[in-house]
Amino acid sequence: MNTKRLTVFLLAALLVTGMPLQQAGAEVTREEVQQQREKKGQLLQDKSKYTDEMRQYQQEIDELEAQVDQLGKKFAPQQKAYKKAKDDLERQQKEYNKLVRHMYERGENKYMAMLMSAKSFNDFLHRFELVRILVKADFAKVVKYQDVLKKAKEESKEYFTLVNQIEKKQEELSAQRKKLDEAMKKIEGNLQAIQNWEEANEDEILEINLEDWQNGTLRFPYTGPLSKPTRGPKTSDYGMRLHPVLGYYRMHEGTDFGGGYGKPVYAAADGVVVSSRPSNGYGWLITIYHGQYQGKPFFTQYAHSYPSQVKVELGQEVHRGEQITSIGDNGLGSGAHLHFEVRIGYGERPPAKNPLNYIRY
Repeated sequence: MNTKRLTVFLLAALLVTGMPLQQAGAEVTREEVQQQREKKGQLLQDKSKYTDEMRQYQQEIDELEAQVDQLGKKFAPQQKAYKKAKDDLERQQKEYNKLVRHMYERGENKYMAMLMSAKSFNDFLHRFELVRILVKADFAKVVKYQDVLKKAKEESKEYFTLVNQIEKKQEELSAQRKKLDEAMKKIEGNLQAIQNWEEANEDEILEINLEDWQNGTLRFPYTGPLSKPTRGPKTSDYGMRLHPVLGYYRMHEGTDFGGGYGKPVYAAADGVVVSSRPSNGYGWLITIYHGQYQGKPFFTQYAHSYPSQVKVELGQEVHRGEQITSIGDNGLGSGAHLHFEVRIGYGERPPAKNPLNYIRY
């Protein structure tokens, strides 16, 4: 029997005999557990808030990118004309630069040669006028391409203005998201520190949780939303359905997920394991208490696994995404699957709620 099981066994014996739990020798006090739990609750709330904000920022960034795509389609003709004019001017400029470089390297100047070969002053004046016209014509080619580019750019002015506005908004959103990323890293670091503390004091915390649960004093805030409890696909919804084994209509108080026998089942949120036992029709049923939600206790339940698959114990603190068991086919059902329930309220069997209303994919 390992340390955890021995602790649970001794605690159960104490509760049955009515003997008080000894606190004097405990390394961790109930107050410390409560302080750490409150700190973790606040951190998880901040994390959820920042996650929502980051998701919103990303959605806005995606929408802006879609707007850029739409503008690209709307102004496609203008953009095509602008690109062609820009390419033509660049090509003309390269040809002109190549000609100048060639003349410089070889000392050639066709216009000067024309002037120097004049046979008379009148001939020189005639040739000079001709050179002026030719030079003007060469320059006019460049001017022509510049004018075309200027016109194309003017026609695309609206496009560039709108795109620049969108890009500025994207930069602002990216800067805000970067700040949130940095804040999230700090939160993750603090949460990891608390988790390390919980793991280092696991036995004492488990003992305190069990007594508080037994006394009805285990209270802390719910920090949702829930995560999907397994990676498999949804196979059955919450609500009235024809039971595949019983053969008649009855209320299906949870959501079923497939994935295959032996696939991991994870805690849907941080909480404390308050029940792990055989249950009629459910096979082995694990119940996790996630704290107070709108003034009422919030629970998740995981059914149809076998005792040998269970990886958690009564009173154990579990974290979102931590494996608690595996998919089985124990109990009343057709094939291996996870039956997942959400229950909110008091009593042995609090009212069931549609799990999909609390899960964020």
